[in-house]
Amino acid sequence: MFPRMRFLSKYGARGGLLLFVWLAWRTVAAAAGPLLQTNDVVAFLGGANVVAAQQSGQLEALLTLAYPEHRLRFRSLAWEGDTVFAQPRELNFPPLTNQLAKIGATVIVFQFGQTEARAGEAKRADFIQAYDQLLLACARQTPRLIVVVPPPFEATGDPLLPDLTRHNGDLGKYAASIRTLAAKYGAAVVDLSGKALPAVPGSPGRLTRDGWHLTPAGQARVAASMARQLGVEEATLRAAMPGVAEDRNGMPFEAIRQKVVAKNRLWFQASRPTNWAFLGGDRTEQPSSHDHRDPKVRWFPAEMEQFGPLIATAENEIHELARKANNPPLR
Repeated sequence: MFPRMRFLSKYGARGGLLLFVWLAWRTVAAAAGPLLQTNDVVAFLGGANVVAAQQSGQLEALLTLAYPEHRLRFRSLAWEGDTVFAQPRELNFPPLTNQLAKIGATVIVFQFGQTEARAGEAKRADFIQAYDQLLLACARQTPRLIVVVPPPFEATGDPLLPDLTRHNGDLGKYAASIRTLAAKYGAAVVDLSGKALPAVPGSPGRLTRDGWHLTPAGQARVAASMARQLGVEEATLRAAMPGVAEDRNGMPFEAIRQKVVAKNRLWFQASRPTNWAFLGGDRTEQPSSHDHRDPKVRWFPAEMEQFGPLIATAENEIHELARKANNPPLR
């Protein structure tokens, strides 16, 4: 008897349902192919914790080290205060979908839900509708979506801070809705909603500074959990643990992370120009926005374009470090 027939014979109708679900999952997974592919541009969307993740460089460094041959590029479009309901920007700032198209995003990572869950059960239907519309709009850029289920709020023990853990019940319901939406779009799910994220040796202490916003140790633990769920091997994860000087082939993980942080600083300046009003806002006609020798020439846009080669150079250095880490020279 074939294995599938033995399974059906043993477990009956319930077994048939389980077998159908398993076969459907396997078919979808095979059709989707590898989650991260060569020359992917991975875009991150979310609020303050996602902005901070860009500044920490932990997850990017792990993924780059784990997949050196892919030459992955990472672009954070996160902004403090962003929710599924709104991503407010300055006057004339390009909408999110335009930004995704401009960077050529091939994978989009969404991390929403904590801020919205504080509104309680009464707003969950609105949250589902808004997140659905956001996913739909972004799926037009690429169908390869990764949805992050946020971690629970953390108790602080500080009487001067609000106890955000009272929102964890609602956050659990929002998390269930997030998983349902991810299934609707065939998105991969990275789940951080466990009772506790795996501890990272050498990174003791709290996950957050206020029950919500991650500390550096919290960023490291979240990055490790996300990387593990995205297929990064334990050997690479161990290389990123604080106190480990080198990875398994002798290349310091910290050197790659620092390069990532420097690259992300350039990207931050390029994607969030401090003088947007003069670049594309309501002051583009000011004399200081034009060349003093030829008022018809606007000098600021040309100056901003210089970030492109700088970022490309920084990424080449990152990829070369990752390549050497995985292909040490013969002795």
